[in-house]
Amino acid sequence: MGREIRRHAHLAVVLLFSAVVVLAGCVGAEAAGTGVTPGGKQPRFSLLTFFDGDATSRGMITTALVFSEAFTARFAGKVSGNRLRLDERFRFKDGMRLQRWDLQRLADGTYRGTVRTELSDGTMAPPAAVKGRSFAGGVVLAYDGYAPGGGHTRLGFRHVMRPVSRETVENHVTIFKFGLPIAKAEVIFRRAGGKPKR
Repeated sequence: MGREIRRHAHLAVVLLFSAVVVLAGCVGAEAAGTGVTPGGKQPRFSLLTFFDGDATSRGMITTALVFSEAFTARFAGKVSGNRLRLDERFRFKDGMRLQRWDLQRLADGTYRGTVRTELSDGTMAPPAAVKGRSFAGGVVLAYDGYAPGGGHTRLGFRHVMRPVSRETVENHVTIFKFGLPIAKAEVIFRRAGGKPKR
C-alpha cells in the first residue's frame, strides 16, 4: 500500500508546471524567468521563459508524513509563440519516467494545456487537462492526472512555483486523493548554468 501511494504521488511535480501550469504572463520589462525591473518592481514570473531550453530539478517527495524519496529530473523545453512543449524526464530509484507538457499562455495571462505521464508499466497515460494562473510571487498550476511511475489511479496535483533567482525556482507540490492531501514534494528547478540557493 505504501509503495502504491508512493508511486501515485511520485511527482506531480512536475511542473511543471508540476508542472504544471501556472505560467505567469511575460511582462515587457521582465527578465529571463524572473528578476526586477529598472524601477525596482518585481515582474510576473514566466514559466515559458524559464523552461525555454534545458533545465534540471532535484526534490524530495514525502507520502503520509512517513515515507520519503529523493528524485531528480531533466527538462527540454521549446517555446513557439505562446506555446511551450516540455519533456520532463524523472529519475527515481526504480527507473526513469517521462512527463510531456503542452501548455499555452492565453491573452488574459492564464494558462491551459495538457500533461501526459509515463506509468509503472511503461505506457503513457491519457492527456490530463492543466490550468494555471499567475499570482504576485509566482505561478500556480493544477490538474487531475497521474503520478510518474505510478498506476492508473487519478490524483489531484497543485504546484506553487516561486522564483528564487534568475536561474532558480522553488516548486511546492501537494498531491490529493478525494480532496485530501496524501503527499507533498519540495523541488528546486534550475536552468542550465544556474546554481540553486541553499
